[in-house]
Amino acid sequence: MREIISSEENQKVKFLKKLYKRKTRRQRGIFLLEGYRIIEEALKSEALIDSLYMSPEFYQSQAGQELVSEYEKRADGRKIVLIKESILNRLADTQTPQGVIGLVQEREYQLADLANKDFLLLLDRIQDPGNMGTIIRTALAAGVDGIIILKGSVDIYNLKVLRSTMGAIFKIPLIQDLDLEDFLSFFQASEYKLISADLSAEDYYYQLDYSEPLIIAIGNEANGLQEDLLINSDYRIKIPLFGDIESLNAAIAAGIILYRVAEKKFHK
Repeated sequence: MREIISSEENQKVKFLKKLYKRKTRRQRGIFLLEGYRIIEEALKSEALIDSLYMSPEFYQSQAGQELVSEYEKRADGRKIVLIKESILNRLADTQTPQGVIGLVQEREYQLADLANKDFLLLLDRIQDPGNMGTIIRTALAAGVDGIIILKGSVDIYNLKVLRSTMGAIFKIPLIQDLDLEDFLSFFQASEYKLISADLSAEDYYYQLDYSEPLIIAIGNEANGLQEDLLINSDYRIKIPLFGDIESLNAAIAAGIILYRVAEKKFHK
């Protein structure tokens, strides 16, 4: 039987605690996953799982052994650590972490990795974790080739974001914390058309052709897109609002627009 960590003063436990802070995650290039299903999805997607922290009870269960077996096929010298269930539960962000926490290495993408893609999404200062996760999930489903996330947005490795993506985060290239100036330099040197969701636009989202390589831009829930993005946009579009409401939820708006683009690009 493996050694079981039973003290919160253990250095591995202290390191786990630190990874619940965005600053440490960014410095280390490692993020956390909680629960069997999302870790299983990460393994299927060949995410780089550095280590698994399991309660002895989960380790000995059928689900635990299946996860261990799959992990060890591709672990390449990485490790499984057993930790007392009560400590693991106190560490976890969720009420029921299912007895397992995974440490995953971030996949790093550069703008050059997206340069020849046809259909990109730009997110500007999206703040709500649920919105961010839902947008990432929807983007994957709609055939988006990559997502660029500007500085000022919620951390995509926030556990609430990760849960909302339902595993989509492992299957689509993502660049986060990009400076606006760096994005504009990339865009202005490219062949892309920038199409921005804007409540004050004159054109409706269903009036465009969407046949060219394009970047769809979705802005902050309260304030929309930054002015520099709007100024540089090739098109501004809006979604009609037939009821007495000022705007749509950012994730809903993104879904409507992305699926219109998908309809034009993939169902000709």
